[in-house]
Amino acid sequence: MKKAPDRSNGDWIKAAGRRLASGGIAAVAVEPLARDLSVTKGSFYWHFRDRAALLKALLADWEAGSTEPLLRRLDAAGGAPGQGPRARLGRLAATVASEGAGALDPAIRAWARHDVAAAETVGRVDHARLAFIAGEFRALGFAPADAWTRARLFYLHLLGEHALAFEERGLPERLAEAARVLALLAGQGN
Repeated sequence: MKKAPDRSNGDWIKAAGRRLASGGIAAVAVEPLARDLSVTKGSFYWHFRDRAALLKALLADWEAGSTEPLLRRLDAAGGAPGQGPRARLGRLAATVASEGAGALDPAIRAWARHDVAAAETVGRVDHARLAFIAGEFRALGFAPADAWTRARLFYLHLLGEHALAFEERGLPERLAEAARVLALLAGQGN
């Protein structure tokens, strides 16, 4: 008899994320996940007490991986020539635009409308992202209140990229639009 492949917590979390992104929270169920991973349900219970524990782990994984690592990379590049605040914001927009369809953010946000833990996680992630973006606009010379407003507008554009990822516009068009939005918000519009 063929031995079932070993699966880690991370495998289950990634599979849950794929199901959440493609079918919403209702699609994150133990049996379909087990089928996706070609293992039995018993494998799931080896790693998680129940579905709620998996969902908690999924939120923690999204929070840990979707913001801080990217912001650290953008921050670390800040000292390189030509990598000031405008370039970092441009790279942030390019990262979001390149995610396109299948990004987890929209599915997490939909889930957060009906789940307190998901909503609290989204709130923390949004706060961290907005604080970073506002800091970049302050570094461009904007007063704190103006920087915050510009950060919110830019962030809403980025969220819109996820929400509208189903559009048939290609990546070059989305990147060009992001550059125009950034130019307008950074005070370089026509």
